Amino acid sequence: MASPPQEPGPGRFEPMPPYQGGYGTPPPQQPSKAPLILSIVGIVCWFLFSPGAIALGLIAQNQYRKQGQRDTLAKVAWIGGIVVLAVGIILVMTHHSAPHS
Repeated sequence: MASPPQEPGPGRFEPMPPYQGGYGTPPPQQPSKAPLILSIVGIVCWFLFSPGAIALGLIAQNQYRKQGQRDTLAKVAWIGGIVVLAVGIILVMTHHSAPHS
């Protein structure tokens, strides 16, 4: 027959509870809105300053990846910046090379 659990008496201590980890677990961080804002500003920059769109899109893509989020909007910003810059260069080159009447 098993003996009943003994209450701690003089000189006896109860076992320690399991360790809960310092001050508790930190609350989960909300994802930053900076990549979203940078992506949108990058898309707006397509026609104003396409190298800026490329730079902002790449920065936003890096921040999305650090947060573990999808970076589709950032890719649209920097790839669109490259396309608009290339089209602009082509238009300038063909306009300047056309014979003037």
